[in-house]
Amino acid sequence: MRSRAFLGALALAAAPAAFAADPADFLVRIGEAARSSNYQGVIVYRGDDMLETMRVTHRFKEGTEHERVQSLNGDLREILKENNKVICLLPKDRKLTMNLPTPKALFPALSPERLQQISQVYEFKDLGTARVAGRNCQGLAIAPRDQFRYGYEIWADQQSSVPLKVSLIGRDGTVLEQMMFTEIDFPATIPDAAFRPQLRPGETRQVVQMIENPPLPPAGVANVSGSAGLKLDRLPPGYRVAFRELRPTPNGQGMVEHLVLSDGLSAISVFSARRAAPPPGVQVQAQSVSQMGTMHAYRRMVGSFHVTVVGEAPQETVRMIGDGARPAVTTSVQAAAATPAP
Repeated sequence: MRSRAFLGALALAAAPAAFAADPADFLVRIGEAARSSNYQGVIVYRGDDMLETMRVTHRFKEGTEHERVQSLNGDLREILKENNKVICLLPKDRKLTMNLPTPKALFPALSPERLQQISQVYEFKDLGTARVAGRNCQGLAIAPRDQFRYGYEIWADQQSSVPLKVSLIGRDGTVLEQMMFTEIDFPATIPDAAFRPQLRPGETRQVVQMIENPPLPPAGVANVSGSAGLKLDRLPPGYRVAFRELRPTPNGQGMVEHLVLSDGLSAISVFSARRAAPPPGVQVQAQSVSQMGTMHAYRRMVGSFHVTVVGEAPQETVRMIGDGARPAVTTSVQAAAATPAP
């Protein structure tokens, strides 16, 4: 995860007794507590040879979730969120990126349905107790059962049930990324003024709609993409198509399909678009792999389609998905099956 500077609140919480009885219940409580709690404080993110410090203000009032995240080092950046509507205030020469470091980006809210899915490919371990930001926390490790995904360590405040520390763990046990509160408090109320955008000189405002936790399709459609021209024959264990959209290419000359594959916890995106045949004598690279921090990307040509697989997962995971892409024989049934029901 490169510059994931501030987006979304935290998605974890639970009382220590909840994990002792049932780790699944612990994790379900995590998302609900983070969504429905009022809190404000300072978060430090480290990973990919960078250090980010952010001030986070989060409120849940009358069924609406508000959040404000402000950078405290580097370029002045700010994000305001109201449910799935996100306003980004950035320097005019900066491009909008949704890879922004917050614990919610590292670890999503989990429904019972998703927990049933992840228990097949992850296992849980009680980490005991420790102090974070001067508060007593309960720890939980989520370890992958195979080589196709990363693990997590979560430390949740025993009193408030808000997660204060989230780490992404590599297969060798090293910490790949980490977010941690260095200070936090829990005000009973937070005024509306705390979430009003204030555009400063030299800044630009961009508004986006986020799609979080799309519904999971039945397990029977795990091996199809719903693509207008592609089918995914090889998915790592536990991964299914969770979301699909078609949108015009930037030049308006065609369509790009975006698939989100999820094992219930991690997510991988697959982009595919038709590419015109190159001019005579021009060589096109058949495939390539790149890495930026914990993100791996795999690109290859599949017939007339250019396919890109990218996600916060080991290299062999994105390769397996990309190598399993092939031209589809028929499309209408696949598209209907892979598109989640509303």
